[in-house]
Amino acid sequence: MSEAGTTGTGSVRPPAEQRAPASKAQPPATAGKDGPVYAEDIDALLGRLGASSSGGLDEAEAEARLAKYGKNRLPDPPQKSALRRLFEQFANPLVLTLLAAAAIAVVVGFTDHEGGILHRFGDAIAILLIVILNAFLGYYQERRAEAALDALQKLSAPSARVRRGGKVKVIAAEDVVPGDLLELEAGDAIAADARLVQTIDLATEEAALTGESTAAMKDALAPVTVDAPLGDRVNMVFTGTTVVRGKARAVITTTGSGTELGKIGEMIRSVGETKTPLEERLESFGSTILRACLVLSAVLLGWGFLRGGRPWHELLLEAVSLAVAAIPEGLPAITTITLALGMQRMARRGAIVRKLPAVETLGAATVIASDKTGTLTQNEMTVRVVYTGGKRYQVTGEGYDPHGAFRPEGEIDLETDKLPAPLTYTLSTAALCNNAHLEQDKETKKWRIVGDPTEGALLALAAKGNLARESVAPSHQFVHELPFDSDRKRMTVITRDQHGREIAHVKGSVDVLLPLCVKYATDDGVRGLTEEDRRTITHVAEEMSGQALRVLALCRRVRKDGVEDGDVERELTFLGLVGMMDPPRAGVKEAVATCKAAGIRAVMITGDHKLTATAIAKEIGLWDEGDEAITGSELAKMTDEELTKRVEHLRVFARTTAEQKLRIVRAFKAKGHVVAMTGDGVNDAPALRESHIGVAMGLGGTDVARQAADLVLADDNFATIVEAVREGRAIYRNIQKFIFFLLSSNMGLLVAVFVVSFFGKWPPLTPLMILWINLVTNGLPALALGIDPPDPHLMREPPRDTSEGLLNRRDYLGILYVGGIMGAAAVALYVLSPQDETGLLQTRALAFSLLALSPLFHAWSCRSPILSAFSSKPLVSLPLFLACAASAAIHLVAILVPSLRPVFRTYAMSPNEWMILLVLSALVVPAVEVAKAIDRAIRKRTA
Repeated sequence: MSEAGTTGTGSVRPPAEQRAPASKAQPPATAGKDGPVYAEDIDALLGRLGASSSGGLDEAEAEARLAKYGKNRLPDPPQKSALRRLFEQFANPLVLTLLAAAAIAVVVGFTDHEGGILHRFGDAIAILLIVILNAFLGYYQERRAEAALDALQKLSAPSARVRRGGKVKVIAAEDVVPGDLLELEAGDAIAADARLVQTIDLATEEAALTGESTAAMKDALAPVTVDAPLGDRVNMVFTGTTVVRGKARAVITTTGSGTELGKIGEMIRSVGETKTPLEERLESFGSTILRACLVLSAVLLGWGFLRGGRPWHELLLEAVSLAVAAIPEGLPAITTITLALGMQRMARRGAIVRKLPAVETLGAATVIASDKTGTLTQNEMTVRVVYTGGKRYQVTGEGYDPHGAFRPEGEIDLETDKLPAPLTYTLSTAALCNNAHLEQDKETKKWRIVGDPTEGALLALAAKGNLARESVAPSHQFVHELPFDSDRKRMTVITRDQHGREIAHVKGSVDVLLPLCVKYATDDGVRGLTEEDRRTITHVAEEMSGQALRVLALCRRVRKDGVEDGDVERELTFLGLVGMMDPPRAGVKEAVATCKAAGIRAVMITGDHKLTATAIAKEIGLWDEGDEAITGSELAKMTDEELTKRVEHLRVFARTTAEQKLRIVRAFKAKGHVVAMTGDGVNDAPALRESHIGVAMGLGGTDVARQAADLVLADDNFATIVEAVREGRAIYRNIQKFIFFLLSSNMGLLVAVFVVSFFGKWPPLTPLMILWINLVTNGLPALALGIDPPDPHLMREPPRDTSEGLLNRRDYLGILYVGGIMGAAAVALYVLSPQDETGLLQTRALAFSLLALSPLFHAWSCRSPILSAFSSKPLVSLPLFLACAASAAIHLVAILVPSLRPVFRTYAMSPNEWMILLVLSALVVPAVEVAKAIDRAIRKRTA
């Protein structure tokens, strides 16, 4: 590029030394007195920055600015230490209550001078072990690290070419400063946000930042309005994007956290963590249980002091026992393990969970706000329609894969018949008037484009017709190229064929090329282009555009004698039209239909154009009658209140910025929706973080999006979301099952401990006994319920009401009913036993086994809240059977092993005692079956 250089096409700008001397810079800013840097007069901007458009800064000035403004990198995010993360696991009301119970048990242990360490401090040791185990489970559960900003750092270009002191040099990207001149060419990663000073056929790839799938054309001289969205700022280049073709010189306006990429980083930091519905419900649930157990423990302790006659440490131990009985200690651990098992099942289906509660949250989603590019679509420009020789050809085959076929009008078989001449000419020109090339990944076998996506689509098109450039190019010698630019709106490549003829291959916009055409290639040969032909071609082009296809015209001119470049693009022969788009992913249409059946509203949020986005929405079945589309510019004029009012009717959000995506997600949340946000670009990251659950693409997505998300689709398949929703709903149902199981079993313990404690002579269950029942014997059946097979009708039901708790009124009545039966059976043992000390101690051992074995029978009734345990499908759940058998065997160890009897205070029971124990333990099954039958009859009558 010359010192004067070109801006746009053919425009020459005088050297900047004649206009703005390189003086000490003012602080870099995104706006001057004339508005934002992209709308500011270039001369005024250069003067304000103390910059030169030709020589650049000198080294001394660059060093001074680096010292003043700092390195061109994002600030390091605050990181939590491993120790702090571990300690945070104890900041839970239930865990703090257990710690208090352990402390009391330690005090009681010191007052008891009988027995060994295990006898005196066994209860405290057991409680502490449970608390520590739960803390470590929670520690490893937190997989969502504060790494989004680290990923943004990785996106920064490692080096940059700058002009300093009149010479071009390569420096570290973090050392560039405001006022530096960037020298850009194809393949360069852009080091900082910069205003273009000179451009030659420049195009950049900005999909990760703006969401737009096509290369963005840039022009240093193009006027840009103050309210232009990010994707329309054609005189700017941005950090984190790359140059796909052309050359340019640009003056850096902003570095570090002030760049557009940096602003997204700030938004990610400001959003923070959003609690999932499951986390909120479990927290509320835990607080409720905590309040209830504290009240009951206080009542029991007060009653003991009023009654008198017993040492204070015994009363405290009873209160601790009651607290331990009321708190479902296994709930956090079993919930975590159930979610982890669900995570493994989802991983096998291609969905990687980064935060465990996200497994369940997706099942509660009422809105899926999906990015278009790379999520609903392939992010690969593909030619869908070719019009040539008066015929349309539908093109099959995905993306840049050169394998595919044409489906023409008529009876022609393109696989066996010779291609029609107009189609041959069209495909040959598509292959030759092209600077891109296709590559196949050796591992994935996936084809990708090196160069402009539009040209990649044309290469793939030619290859599908067996006219790949590798087969066409040998018979054509390259002579000259007239590159594409935004003024001419066309590109020409001149080649010499084997007959010595020079052929100009031209591609460009229809409105520019059609007036230059005088001939028409048809199946019967080349003839003159009539006015009727022009009207037909224009009509076809408009039809294609109405289908959101990007339309290009392909022409050529054969000449035998040399002429000047300036007149080669005249008297052209019209070959055909190609219509291309970024097509929908396979399976997306079916996934959208399934979401509709499940009562989930899917909306599209994209940086692409409104017409294109709406057409894709209609093609995949996303668009319903009465739906509306809105652009980012229209959205910017709306207040948050206005957006919240209209958001239920909006289906497509086009040309949106990262900040606007945040507003959209917040608007849906304000309407009470559980929002799942999918995306793959840098610009999606803040909204991913703000949503209840962020879903990122694993293959085509950016590091930033993946790190900000809760769920990553390893196969980039939108249809995987449907399976994730199904799995999430199934997991929530199973969580409800095992919570009902645990609480109803705990209620039996609570009733027994509370009632027995009111009778001074009756020895209550010890905290160790209660923990053994809660965790050892109840834990495995609860886990088995957590992996029960899903109901096949789950995806035909609407999402659950977010205002509902984990359990409803019917569930709480069931907990009282079942707990009352279990507790009453245990109390009955005390009532019927001999009232001497030995008899009562043996009765306590019997009650211990009764309350340990009764839940193993009850677990089979918990598989369905309505259906009989004998009508469940399958009738016998193998995981539940194995869990109950294992729990029973573990409990028998505590009873039958002589060395463990002193620890658990059990004894060798007689056969009659075993018979009574089993009958009372199984009593809960017929009792629950009767209650279910009554409930079904009431439901049938009121239906």
